[in-house]
Amino acid sequence: MEIEKRVDNISEKTAALIGNDFIDLTSEKIISEEQDENIVFKNVLNNNETFNEAFSINIFDTERSEILNTEFEYEDNLKTALLFYCVKQEIPFSTVLSFKTTMNIVSKEEKSIDKAFRNFNQDDIISFAKNQIEQGSSVYTANNRIYLLSRLVKELHEFAGEYLPESKKVYDETFINIFLKTTKNYATQEYGNTAMANGEIPFVTIDDVHEVMERKPASIGAIFVLIFRGLRENKYNKEISTLKVGDIKGNQITINGDMPRTIYLAEDEARYVGRLCKGASENDYVFRNESPRLTEQEKQQPLKTWALLNKRMRQVDNILGKKPTYSMIRRSGEVYYIANQLKRELNANADKIAIIRAIDKSFREYGVIPMDSQNIMDYKGNSGIAKRRRQMTNLYKKYTEYVTV
Repeated sequence: MEIEKRVDNISEKTAALIGNDFIDLTSEKIISEEQDENIVFKNVLNNNETFNEAFSINIFDTERSEILNTEFEYEDNLKTALLFYCVKQEIPFSTVLSFKTTMNIVSKEEKSIDKAFRNFNQDDIISFAKNQIEQGSSVYTANNRIYLLSRLVKELHEFAGEYLPESKKVYDETFINIFLKTTKNYATQEYGNTAMANGEIPFVTIDDVHEVMERKPASIGAIFVLIFRGLRENKYNKEISTLKVGDIKGNQITINGDMPRTIYLAEDEARYVGRLCKGASENDYVFRNESPRLTEQEKQQPLKTWALLNKRMRQVDNILGKKPTYSMIRRSGEVYYIANQLKRELNANADKIAIIRAIDKSFREYGVIPMDSQNIMDYKGNSGIAKRRRQMTNLYKKYTEYVTV
């Protein structure tokens, strides 16, 4: 990524404001002194009118040979600088694109009420969400945009703290709390105390998986990844806690037990989980307790389900800004699997039969039915499998409203 600029009518006043060195600044990599970058971003954060009149900054994606940002209708340079900051923080690119889309949409709301989204109060945020729904967005999408805005306000707070510490109070965390509180209250209005209580959203996404992998060690994040990809860990099934190093070969995981099957990871996920296998023998458990207080015999025992799902996995909550449950992660992985199946078949707008076929495959991959089982449509209408199939059909439809497939 490079940061570039368009320059219009450079006046002496403007040149003096930012210094002549900036005129030759075309990319972050070429910046010779850190103070040059500080000058640029300080002016953006101060929303200096002279700066905004004379300069328009862009982010150029060198890999795709295209401009990343759009021309936002409200506080264009600030939003562009914030996007660039997010890129520098190595936030997954797909998440940055979601940030861009959300800021582009909220810009129209900002312009109509002449107020920056970082200054929205609870009524403004709820009004924004309701306007989105009235314009055709689903409730899930509207709530997700609130969630993304809350993350952007947090990034803006950190951005200001790095480049303009003396004005950090302008981007106070109070705004973050307002967004999170609104997410919770608005969700409760729409769903009662079920799907989205505590500020949660109904799904975790592949972006969330990448975020966890980027920011948490494998001993914590790999649990999240494996649940998302279909391994079971509950009172009756211990596929994660009993997983051994020898069960993992490249991007394939062999599951033994009552639902023997092979689960496939993406390449980056396989490398991430593989970190836990380095230096271990094939008979070692992937998740081990290395506490010095334990005896060697105790270290050879599999971890308890509670230790995996509560003690370790709960450490991802502060990264995602929500508290995903085991069931939410697993169901999210299932619908993501279904969506990918249909996408591979070039059938994203699939008919009912194609969706059922994809659900059938997901049930085998996720250990809901045996690999050699009859087709899910052959199960009686009042059976648990038939009920779950109907539930998953509805869940997939909601997922396509919430996430672009």
